[in-house]
Amino acid sequence: MQITSQDNVGVPLRVQLNLFLVAAVVIAADQLSKWAVRSRMEIGETVEIHPWLSDVFDLAHTTNTGAAFGMFKSGGALLTVLAILVSAAIVYYNRTLAAEQVWLRTALGLQVGGAIGNMIDRLHQGYVTDFLHLHYWPVFNIADAAISTGVVILVILMRSESKPARARPAPAVTEPGQTPD
Repeated sequence: MQITSQDNVGVPLRVQLNLFLVAAVVIAADQLSKWAVRSRMEIGETVEIHPWLSDVFDLAHTTNTGAAFGMFKSGGALLTVLAILVSAAIVYYNRTLAAEQVWLRTALGLQVGGAIGNMIDRLHQGYVTDFLHLHYWPVFNIADAAISTGVVILVILMRSESKPARARPAPAVTEPGQTPD
């Protein structure tokens, strides 16, 4: 599996659609979960999921006007433009990938879906709804998790590509009736 781009115009549309299917699932799950949180919890409210999880995980309805983990709080417009540009670049790049690059298309679909999910919030509300709270990590949402998961998959793919293939010794060629040295 190579991460390099190629001219693969002949790749079947059904293969290229994997990116869009992954992105659509992420957007739907992200927007549905955010709607559920906004309709059932006040901003600032925390809900315990289960007593045995109370020291590790809960739902905490917060808002974020910046990027992931509250960075760039006044960069909403820039982040929206960036999400559009990156999504367009990924969609174009998807057309150039070989048919076998399913994991790369999945990683890129997770990133596009997450970027669009958060962009919808920024355009509709002026901020992103966050609610998943691991106590040792800033509050995040499904879109953030999809983007992060996509990046992890990309890193794994790039690392596996950068490792040199193990050289296998060539089998000894022997004449019939001889034994190899």
